[in-house]
Amino acid sequence: MNIYVYTFGCKVNQVESENIVNNAEACGFTHVAAPEEAGLVILNSCAVTENAEKKFRNLIKKLKNDKPDVIIAATGCAAEKDKEKLKDIGADIVVTNSGKMDILRYISENTDFLKSISEPHEFVLAENSKMSTRTRAFVKIQDGCDSFCAYCIIPALRGKPSSRDMDSVVAEVKRLVASGHKEIVPVGIHVGKYGLDLEGGINLVTLIKKILSETEGCRIRLTSIEPNELTDEMVELLTQNTDRICRHYHIPLQSGSTEILARMKRSYTAEDYIERVRRLKSLVPDCTIGADIIVGFPSETDKNFSETMDTVRRAGIDHIHVFSYSDRSGTEASRMEGKVDAKTKSARAKALRELAAEMKRASAERMIGKRLRVLTQNDNTGLTDNFFTVAFPKGVEQNLLLDVYINIVRNDNILEAEIIGYEQ
Repeated sequence: MNIYVYTFGCKVNQVESENIVNNAEACGFTHVAAPEEAGLVILNSCAVTENAEKKFRNLIKKLKNDKPDVIIAATGCAAEKDKEKLKDIGADIVVTNSGKMDILRYISENTDFLKSISEPHEFVLAENSKMSTRTRAFVKIQDGCDSFCAYCIIPALRGKPSSRDMDSVVAEVKRLVASGHKEIVPVGIHVGKYGLDLEGGINLVTLIKKILSETEGCRIRLTSIEPNELTDEMVELLTQNTDRICRHYHIPLQSGSTEILARMKRSYTAEDYIERVRRLKSLVPDCTIGADIIVGFPSETDKNFSETMDTVRRAGIDHIHVFSYSDRSGTEASRMEGKVDAKTKSARAKALRELAAEMKRASAERMIGKRLRVLTQNDNTGLTDNFFTVAFPKGVEQNLLLDVYINIVRNDNILEAEIIGYEQ
């Protein structure tokens, strides 16, 4: 049977989807490029935003309308949240996160199978995850979150933090590096929680140190690190390994107003964030900071939003993902008063995106005249360790680590560079 897998949402979902594809091919399925060619479609869903859920539901309806005999299996966070409703609109099988890696067995054994969400969440192993690129490999190290931010439904859908065995992670990384991958990206729902549920005093720093000590010829790109996880131990790791750990750090902000951060149940103030980011920038030359920011959180005033804009400027955030707040049923924020109207949210999102574009441009221009390390991605582009796309005047081989000199910044913020050194 032909199978098609479509993924919504985070890198963890993408890694898990690739694992499903690998398992399906090992079982004799043929993975096809379009749902129209498939007899079985697996949709791996996201519930972070209302829009993500809407797209997921609409795709189920469209697929069933276009091809009534197709088997649709829904999984992921939105499936965990609304399993009965999904069957009503066309999903044949609904499998929650805890059963995701067994989805093929459920399909083959009983197409009427409906997975209960009352079962405990366990770590879902996803090995050999290459995310369809020869240069970069994503490795799932952790699942779940227990932070319970007021706006977020994910802890209820993914369960408590659950870490993958450290030796298993390191073994996979070593296999990937041996197969030629030059960049390793550890991913999870809350990566900073890695190891806290394991014995032996293990944490994320422990894991990264072990990977560094047992591999060579590759770099590590960390995903989200929460502001309160920038401990002295973590900062020391980042500052002492700039040759191996990419100098782009995604540090979620969510709001630059201390008042709103408290309502969000975030564990830091705006001043905390600014101080920690400035410290990191002072210790790691040419590093860049990425952040997520939500506009229009319940009770957010013009003053609160102005504080967010000011925090962005003072912290010097280089890359910003802007989200407009949407209610997630079951969260504390969904029950709050003082909802911000759609027009105001849209205007604030527009203003913040304009500031984000200014910050990104200024950051790119600061790279002119710098020597940076680039991983080539195709015949004429590459990605710097501090997260800028670089274009080369002549074609280069894929998957090389190069030292380059930045000459100019194009209007699209792509850096143009000349090669000044090759990896040894």
